[in-house]
Amino acid sequence: MTLKKPIVLIFILPLLLLTSCYEVANEIKNWTEINASDQLFGKQHYLDKDGIKVFLPESFKPYNAVEYNQLIDSLVVDNKKLKIEQKRLKTMREIEGNHYIFFDSTAYSTYTINTIPYTPITRQDAKYLLGIIRQNQDNLSQLTDLKYTKLTAKHNNNGNTQVFKAIYKVENEDNYHQIFQHIYFVSSNKKTAFINLSTPFDVNFDPFLEKMIL
Repeated sequence: MTLKKPIVLIFILPLLLLTSCYEVANEIKNWTEINASDQLFGKQHYLDKDGIKVFLPESFKPYNAVEYNQLIDSLVVDNKKLKIEQKRLKTMREIEGNHYIFFDSTAYSTYTINTIPYTPITRQDAKYLLGIIRQNQDNLSQLTDLKYTKLTAKHNNNGNTQVFKAIYKVENEDNYHQIFQHIYFVSSNKKTAFINLSTPFDVNFDPFLEKMIL
């Protein structure tokens, strides 16, 4: 498998609006503090263009591209960071397949999902993906005040479903703000989805991902 650069790019560029909202979101106590044994409360969203069901915390609401552009324009005060996020959204729209956006206005967290033609991922592909991500993060760090730290990277294949997962802490070294960027690549049932969750909190989102139906 060969991953196209635009597909990788949408996960390299974090949702930079979160770095300016961290102080407010830091007081939020909700789904961001769930434990593995906790009962999940959320809502199922049907992605009708692809026949996929995603399960998200109730505070996430769907946005179309126009609505989300208006949202980030109202939240991001740094013009450079606004342009980076707008570039990421433009890249999402240009990738073959469909893209969906959900935003939690209480926790300032964004969940995006892109569907592409079915693309199983092997362990070797996962290593390649990590290398490309790191290379592009290094390039972006030179253009911004952001520092990336990899917290985890895993690849699982149970014979029916392949999941690649990577989590990064993204720090704004100028004002000591940080976000956590969760990257998922899921292939199952002849469908493939790229998922990006950006949140000011170090959370365990896997229980919600496990309720996703491709």
